[in-house]
Amino acid sequence: MKMLNTCRLAAVSSLFLLVAACGGGGGYTPAPGPAPTPTPAPPPPGPITINGQVVASFTAADGSTDQGRTATAFSYAEKAGDVPATPTLNVSSNILNVTSTFNNANGSTYGGVGIDIPLRDADRNQIQSGATKVQFSLASTGANKTLKFKIKAVGVQPNGCVPVATVTVTSTQTNYELALTDANFKLPDFCGGPTATNPGLAATLANVGAFEVSDEAFPASGTATVGIHLGSIAFAPKPATPATSALSITGAFSFEYGTGASGNALAESSTAYTLTGSRTSATESWAATVAVLPLSATSDVSGWPALSINLASTGNSQLVIMLQSADAVDDGCFPSYVVTGLSGTPATRVIPFSSFSLANNPDPNCATASATRPDTALALTKLKQFQIRDLKGSTGLDAVSVAIGKPVLLSGQ
Repeated sequence: MKMLNTCRLAAVSSLFLLVAACGGGGGYTPAPGPAPTPTPAPPPPGPITINGQVVASFTAADGSTDQGRTATAFSYAEKAGDVPATPTLNVSSNILNVTSTFNNANGSTYGGVGIDIPLRDADRNQIQSGATKVQFSLASTGANKTLKFKIKAVGVQPNGCVPVATVTVTSTQTNYELALTDANFKLPDFCGGPTATNPGLAATLANVGAFEVSDEAFPASGTATVGIHLGSIAFAPKPATPATSALSITGAFSFEYGTGASGNALAESSTAYTLTGSRTSATESWAATVAVLPLSATSDVSGWPALSINLASTGNSQLVIMLQSADAVDDGCFPSYVVTGLSGTPATRVIPFSSFSLANNPDPNCATASATRPDTALALTKLKQFQIRDLKGSTGLDAVSVAIGKPVLLSGQ
């Protein structure tokens, strides 16, 4: 089991007042009182099968999703002395379990325990691909059997003003399905309506960033147990299998830069390119070992919405993918995307080209576009090659080992 910080500001979408034990109140404006309890969404008729596009599932003990993000637990209360016990988190049989205890000894009028489940960029497209429902597996072994299921937009303010459904569950792990409608997912009444930083359901679905599941049945006095058990989450229906096109790559090579970086090599087999190299403790954080995948010919790929690439890395959990166009000066200032959550296990990432930008380049001096420094839209019209950079960063290992699966695909998703 893993003990988690009870004071994680960004995750607590239901937090009205940051607890004093967290070191201050930040920028919160306390709500005048707890939100009225929404009418619970009716349970779906009959058994539900999770047959949509799974966007969060759990295998790793620490709550890392199989999709490359990490779920975290949190707790809060109106008064510092009533903050629920630090939630414990573990994964067993593909179920994420979070347990804690409520203890209202100081008269708090609200409190809660919850789980924040972030989504990867590629899965935000599922709504645009026609999803109309969300499916999930849920149970409660705590005293309360009425849980909150919330959908949060990217960059939403952590003040509780997010679309929320109230779901009545049992102690038995059960699949549920909710239509993505305003009737099911409402902003709490105290929000006074949607805003740019706390949008309603439609705007939230256009830029989905995370789910949250919480138990907010804080007792008026005394204690109560909390036990939230969450399985896979999916958007349904599953989109049709997208069209793909394999990129023709020839003459792949590698290079390196930075003090002590040496031994760069790019081996090619029928199934993968393998980038290796070494660095030293003196190697700067901005230093990198780089694989370059040139296209057989400069290509206009602007009609494709995404890149599908299979990656594994045993030395660094993140890599930077760059789009180098034929018009670009070879100075490293190329539209970029940072792939996170990597491990030694190969995983396919479908990355929207809209997620690439000069602003994502690790060099902040590259943010401004020009004729010789084109941003994504122009780069895609004259794409010359990809660069995959393993930057040492602050946590990267000195031994570089990156596997890039074949083929690298353009994706219609």
